[in-house]
Formats: sequence, C-alpha cells, structure tokens
Amino acid sequence: MTDYDVIVLGAGGAGYTAAFETSRGGMKVLMLDPKFVLGGNCLYEGCIPSKTYWLGASFIEKSKKLPFLNAKVSFEKLVEWKDLVQENRFIQHNQEVKEHENVTFLGKEGVMLDANHVKVEDRTYSTKYVVIATGADPFVPKGFEDGITTHELLMPKTKIRNVPEKFGIVGGGYIGVEISSMFAKFGSKVTLFASHLLNVSQEIQDLLERRLKENGVEIVKERAIGVKKTEDGRKKVITEKGERTFDEVLVATGRRPNVKGVNGVVPLGKKGEVEVTHGMATTTENIFAPGDINGRFMLFHVAVLEGWVTAQNILEGGREVVEMDYHAVPFAVYSDPQVAWTGMWREDAIKAGFEVEVRRFDLSKDSRAQIEGEAEGWIDVIIEKGSQRILGAQIVGQDADMLIGELSLAVGQRMTTYEMARLSQPHPTQLEDITSLMRKAMIVKRG
Repeated sequence: MTDYDVIVLGAGGAGYTAAFETSRGGMKVLMLDPKFVLGGNCLYEGCIPSKTYWLGASFIEKSKKLPFLNAKVSFEKLVEWKDLVQENRFIQHNQEVKEHENVTFLGKEGVMLDANHVKVEDRTYSTKYVVIATGADPFVPKGFEDGITTHELLMPKTKIRNVPEKFGIVGGGYIGVEISSMFAKFGSKVTLFASHLLNVSQEIQDLLERRLKENGVEIVKERAIGVKKTEDGRKKVITEKGERTFDEVLVATGRRPNVKGVNGVVPLGKKGEVEVTHGMATTTENIFAPGDINGRFMLFHVAVLEGWVTAQNILEGGREVVEMDYHAVPFAVYSDPQVAWTGMWREDAIKAGFEVEVRRFDLSKDSRAQIEGEAEGWIDVIIEKGSQRILGAQIVGQDADMLIGELSLAVGQRMTTYEMARLSQPHPTQLEDITSLMRKAMIVKRG
C-alpha cells in the first residue's frame, strides 16, 4: 500500500491544478513546495507583481493622453500595493487548500528517488503517480551574477522600493520590454541592451522600439557580455564595445526549467527540460510533467491547462485520454502599446501551405479607443481563403490582452469568419472591431 495516490512537486499553476483536480476525483495527494505558497513564480515574482507595476505606469501614460487627467503615482505606495495584492492572493490560495480535504501541502522540497518514491528531508513517501511541476527559474548566464533578476525586483517585501535613477536592463524579451517601459514612466533613466524586441513581426518591433525611445528608453544593440559590481556598490554592464554604469541592472535573459527534484529519474531534453507527450506523460509510465518544467510554453495559463490535462489522465488510470492543443495559445505582452497574438502569423501560415488573406482593423477608427485616448494600434486576423477558417490573429493596442481571448477561442475551435460574423458584440468595445473584420468582404448570394 502506498502513502499517497499522487505526489506533486511544485505548487504553481500546473502543480496545484493537478493536485486539486485529482483530489476531487477521490485521490489522496501530497503537494510539496519550499516556498509554502501557491501560485509559483507567477505570483511570487512574475505576472501578478509586474502587472501591478504596469497598472501604476498606465495611469502615468493616461495622464499624458487625456487633457482632463493629472495622475501622480507614488512608486513607494505602488510597491506596498503590490505586496498587499500578493499577500491577499496567498491567503486566497491557502483557503483553496483547506477546501480540498484530500490534499496535504508541505512547505518542503521533494526529491525523486525513483518512479514511486519521493524523499522529503529525512523521510521517504511512496506513491502511485508523481507530477513534476517545479516550474522554471530566471536564467543568469555566467558573468552576469552581479545583476538582479525578477526575483529580487518583484518578490514579496522586495528591498527595491525606490526607482533606480539609472537602470540597466539586459534582454529584449517580454520581461525586458515590459520592465523598461514601466520604469521609464516611473522616472528612471533606462538603458535596454537588446539586439531585437520580442519574437514578433518587424512592423511591431519597429513600433515598440519607437515607443520605448519616446518614453525615454535608450536601446543599445551591442551584445552584453557581463555585469559587475563597482567599488561604490553600483553595477556596470560590459558589452563587446565598452561598459556603462548604473544604479541597478536587471538580467532578463530567459528562464530555465527547475529540474533539481527530478534527480535523474527521468531523462532530460536538449534544453534541460523534462520531455513529455501532449498528454503530459514522461517516458516513465506513472510520471507526468506539466508546466514550465517541460519547456513547451512558459506561460501560467498554459501551465494551468497542462495541470488539468495531467489530472484527467491520472484519473483515467494513467491513460492519455486528454491531450493539449497548442495551436491556439494566447500570448500577451504588457508593453506600450500592448501586443497579443494567437495561432499562426501570416508567414507561418504561408510556410505551412495555406493560401491566406489578412484583414486589418485600424484602432484609430474605433469609438472606444477614441474615448479613452488609445487610438493607436490594429487588429490583424489571418484567414484561410476558401474555407474562411480563422488561422491566427495579432493585436496591438489597449486591451489586447483581453481581446485576444475571443480570437484564441475562434482559432482553437476552428471557427470560420461566417460563424464569428453572426455574433453581436457589446457597444462601444473593441470586440465590435473583430466582428466587423469577420463581416468584411463577405458575399451573400441571393435568389
């Protein structure tokens, strides 16, 4: 007889979802996480605190665009608000644990001994299934150790409670782009070291680069090779062509799967990830690995869905009856302006053999965007000619993060423009623009 039906390593989105869902199915579950809080890095040092800062920065931006608004944002008070939001969510999650009687949650690290045994300090537990959901951590290249990561910047009760006067940021991914924009608006003199911005179209890259520069961000396209502390406690970024000194330097050079607890029990892929099937199964029959640990899409909302898929398959006796469908994953970057996308880009669709058309709505023509002073941006929809199936979409502008959800659903359900055209959207919202695009060029035969 085993101690538990399921042992879950990690309490992030993938981990706690798998734990709660299997417990609802009557299984006895042990969930382990040394942080002893739910939410993973997203809540502890990622999406939730960064978007709280983004909210503060957005008020500053709104004040520039709307003549009747004169917003002042106290960064010190904003940090306190960020801490409060994190604490409230920790409390909320703790209540969720109590609502699942079959789940035991320990603030300790688990290390796999084999496919059926996990060691926790000096005790070993047996289990039928193991769910590896230990997520990913910021990747700091050799020579960059003197910089900070999002851990120090965004963690609860962070020591960074004032805006650095001169702030260096290394990396042009979503973290580097978002933080650069926010802290420039807070008054920091930001220098971003990045050869390019995001993996998006050149058109969007050019727009983001222009807007960052308008907000006072200096973009240096030299390759950074290290970060070093100076004698006076400041930090210098060393590039191939020289060096620059800052009050603080954020290293935003990507994330790597946290495989410490795996302990060699399952093989790792080329990038250090735990390889899985679309049903989240590893090469070992009773071991599953949802979330950032598998390196597929390091996004919280994807991790949650992967955790749910994992639970369904465990409840089915380890059979892969449910699989992930990644072709309609929604991405949202809280840059200025926001950028979001789902499904295929035009180039991807053509490369895949589709004959496509691209329909665009210019947000300068949208009534809600005009009301809110956010009339810059567009909505692109990628459509297969003939079938009129929606293959993908990209949105640039306010509320892109919300709007992409409807288009992601359309892509995921293989909907056509005709099916979307029949929807009635609330007015005045940008959702109407999506429907307008679906009705554009539609020919109705009569008689």
